[in-house]
Amino acid sequence: MIGAHGRPHTRTRRGFTLIELLVVVAVIAVLLAVLMPALSRAQALAKRTGCAANLRQLALAWRMYLPDHDYHFYQGVNANINFGGWKGLKGWWPRVLNPYVGLADPNGVTEQNAKVFCCPGDRGGVPGGSLREKVYRLHGTSYQTNIFLIGQDSCQSFSTHTQELDLAIAARLPRLDVNRVAKSHSRLLLMGDYGWINQWKPRPHPHAEWKELAEWHRKVDCHNLAFLDGHVSFVKIRKGYYITDEYWVLPFEDLSSLAGKLQGPTE
Repeated sequence: MIGAHGRPHTRTRRGFTLIELLVVVAVIAVLLAVLMPALSRAQALAKRTGCAANLRQLALAWRMYLPDHDYHFYQGVNANINFGGWKGLKGWWPRVLNPYVGLADPNGVTEQNAKVFCCPGDRGGVPGGSLREKVYRLHGTSYQTNIFLIGQDSCQSFSTHTQELDLAIAARLPRLDVNRVAKSHSRLLLMGDYGWINQWKPRPHPHAEWKELAEWHRKVDCHNLAFLDGHVSFVKIRKGYYITDEYWVLPFEDLSSLAGKLQGPTE
């Protein structure tokens, strides 16, 4: 457009002032402050849900394993960890549960295709090892079984305080079969997040850092646990308690009275 004096009209464009920019930045910062915790909670819930789905599948696999092995639980050195998954950095084998989740060829089991054994929230927390190394990378599985069901056929004494109970448990472990454990399978813990058994052990653990790392689902003392009947719950584990209203760690009902007298942490 030509003006009255023959000069072209130029439209001036008004930019943002510094104050306006600061207001925009402040609004974005407030929105992020509001949204980030919600996003973090949603992400944690998604990981917990994925972990629960893995545990349901593994609990079902154990229910298929048992009748194929005369209903005897798997026992042996490191059985509570080497029961399934890939070989891990530790290189432990065998992995007896693998065929029941579609991993029949031992040579074909890799870190990539054994993900049903990997908790999405795995952040490490292995006591006495590389605390920040993911358990799945280290052991080949993120999960650990109830040592009184799937583990060694003997029982380590946790303290002189529990020695009588430990000896009574040890006498029942060799060739343990499902008919000799508590009939309430819906209350009997089978397996769960790696850190649950260290949280439960009556003896206080010497390392402080492992506990925060091992609470993968960001709630104190809580872990995803699969029960012998196959259902999965997010459970608060009470240190040194063999029997609670929510779960049983002890599989032998005839020892419940003795266990009840010894419950709680020991020095």
